[in-house]
Amino acid sequence: MNDEVKPKVELTSLFSTPVVKTNIGRNFTKKEMECIANIPINYTGFPCQSKNYQLFNTFVEELKDIKTFCEIELKRYLEDIEGVDTDRINLSITASWLNKIKPQDHHPLHNHRNSHLSGVLYIRCLSNDNIQFTNRHLVFNKSLDLPTKEITEFNAEGVAVDIKEGDFIIFPSLLLHQVGVNETKDQERISLSFDTWPIHIPSLYAPYK
Repeated sequence: MNDEVKPKVELTSLFSTPVVKTNIGRNFTKKEMECIANIPINYTGFPCQSKNYQLFNTFVEELKDIKTFCEIELKRYLEDIEGVDTDRINLSITASWLNKIKPQDHHPLHNHRNSHLSGVLYIRCLSNDNIQFTNRHLVFNKSLDLPTKEITEFNAEGVAVDIKEGDFIIFPSLLLHQVGVNETKDQERISLSFDTWPIHIPSLYAPYK
């Protein structure tokens, strides 16, 4: 008996969501860590976040190198992932703030409105730390909930991206994300987040249309 010949299958993955992770590639300086340690936090909030949402504008000298790194990576994402002409359009960081997750706290599922891309730089992480992204289409628009044998990129309702100190994540701002419970007894998780919006860069030779 001849073996069954399976038809050739061509798979096309449509409209995937790009999440980019890189690392700052150095230790945070004493000046940067002292600045971050002294930023006032609203500990009545959930999660605990800085009272100031314009950190890059407030601590210009102290956070200058961190901001420069973030802007370089944003431009790289625009050019390499989105194919944007950054001679005409670039992104401006519109808000920047600190997140602190204390023991037994977490960051609930959310996204960032009025922003194009968002970024998170991890200052202090927990062991086996991650950020969890949720597939909005499967969670809210699924017509059937069929039993599955395995999780694939096409049926996963969420994906956890492992992170460590110095890692930097860029993602579309409307992508739902969350952080699990800090199950330590005495460690605090610290990250610096920001939102962005496109700005038009005037050019005499290539006018924006």
